[in-house]
Amino acid sequence: MWTARIVNGFYAGGFRNIHTSQPLSNTGQVVVEPQKDTQNVVPVNDHSSTKVKRKKLKGKRAVVKWLKFFRWKKKKEYERMTAEEKILYKMRKAKRKEERLVEALKKIEPADPSEPTHDPEILTPEEHFYLLKMGHKCKNYVPVGRRGIFQGVILNMHLHWKKHQTLKVIVKTFTPEEVREIAAELARLSGGIVLDIHEENTIIMYRGKNYAQPPTEIMSPKVTLSRKKALDKSKYRDALRAVRRYIPKLHEDLGDLQEQVKREGESKSKATEEAVSNAVDNKIISDCQMKSSEVLDVLEDGNSEPVEDDSLMESSSWSETEDLSDIFETDSDMEVMEKSERPLYLDEVEKFPSNIDEEPKDFEEHLRQIAAASKRFDLSSKDVKLADLDAVDKIFLRASSLLKKRR
Repeated sequence: MWTARIVNGFYAGGFRNIHTSQPLSNTGQVVVEPQKDTQNVVPVNDHSSTKVKRKKLKGKRAVVKWLKFFRWKKKKEYERMTAEEKILYKMRKAKRKEERLVEALKKIEPADPSEPTHDPEILTPEEHFYLLKMGHKCKNYVPVGRRGIFQGVILNMHLHWKKHQTLKVIVKTFTPEEVREIAAELARLSGGIVLDIHEENTIIMYRGKNYAQPPTEIMSPKVTLSRKKALDKSKYRDALRAVRRYIPKLHEDLGDLQEQVKREGESKSKATEEAVSNAVDNKIISDCQMKSSEVLDVLEDGNSEPVEDDSLMESSSWSETEDLSDIFETDSDMEVMEKSERPLYLDEVEKFPSNIDEEPKDFEEHLRQIAAASKRFDLSSKDVKLADLDAVDKIFLRASSLLKKRR
C-alpha cells in the first residue's frame, strides 16, 4: 500500500504493511533530514518507540498446537509426582476452585435482595385448618427446578392465585433445609403465607384475605434473577457443593496414606532389626564353629604329638565319653554295683556237695551229677530266686532240665 507523509517539512513516500504497520524504506529515494531544532520540537507519533509485545499465535492451528503441548506438559508433571504430592496437588486445585465459585456466586447474587418487605396476615387456627385442608386437595402447583427462585416462578404463583386461594410449590432438587429457605424467600417475594411444608418437598401457600393481582413490576420483581442467571447460579452452587464434599475426602485419603507410610516404616525398621539380630546370631554360631574346629585341630595335633596342657586333654576326653554314652546305652555305676553284689548260680552250684573228687571226663556226666546233687538240697530255703539269676545260670538250668527229660 502506497503511503506518503511529511517528516520535518520534507515529503516522504513508501510502502507500508497493513498488519504490522511498520514503515518501509523508500526504494530509490533518500530522505535528507535537516538539523533538529532543540527549541522547537514537535512530538511525532513514531511506531518504533512502542514496546515489543509477546508474539501472538497466528491461526487456529497454532493455538491448538500450543494447548496440546501445555496439556502434555502438565500431564507429565503430574505423572512424576508421588502419591502424597498428587493428593496435595488435588487439594490445592480444589481449594482454588472453591474460592473461584464463591466469588462467582457473590457476583451473580442480586444487588439488594431485601428491597420488598413482607408483613403476613395473622390467621386463626380455624382458618389455618380450613385453608390447609383446601391446599391438600387442590391440584394446581408450581414446580421449582434446579434454577431455584427466579422471576418466572413468582409470576406463575400470581397467575395461579388469580383463580385459586391456595397453591402447591413442589421442590424436589433441594435438601430439607434449603426447602425451608426457599419457602421463606417465596413468602417474602410474593407476599403470600406459608401454611405448611408437606413431606419436605411440597410448600402449601395461601395468597391472603384481601388479595388483588399486583402490577407486572411486583409479579416479576427485578430483585430476583433472570432465567439464564438462575441457571448459572445453580451450576455454581452444584459445583461448590461437590467441591466441598470432595475436599474432606482428600483429607481422609491423605491421612490414610500417611498412616500407611508410618506402618510401612515401622515394619521396615522391625525387619532391619530382625535382620541385624539374625546376622549377630549367625556370627556367634560361626565363631563357635570356628572355635570348635580349632579345638578339634588341637586334639588331632595332640594325638600325633604330646600336649602339655592337661586341662585340654581332660575336656576332650570328657566330650568323647559323653558322645559314646549318647550312642551306646551303658550301665550306670549303681547297676554295676547291683550286678556285682548279685550271687551267680555257678557260685551256688559250687556249694553243692559232690562225692566225686576227681575231675569228670565227660561234661554231660558232670551235669548229671550236679542235677542229682541239686535234688538233695531245697532251693527254696536259699536266697537264690529265678528272677535274680543271670543269663548264664538260666542256660545251665535249661540244660539240666533237658538232661532229666532224656532219662
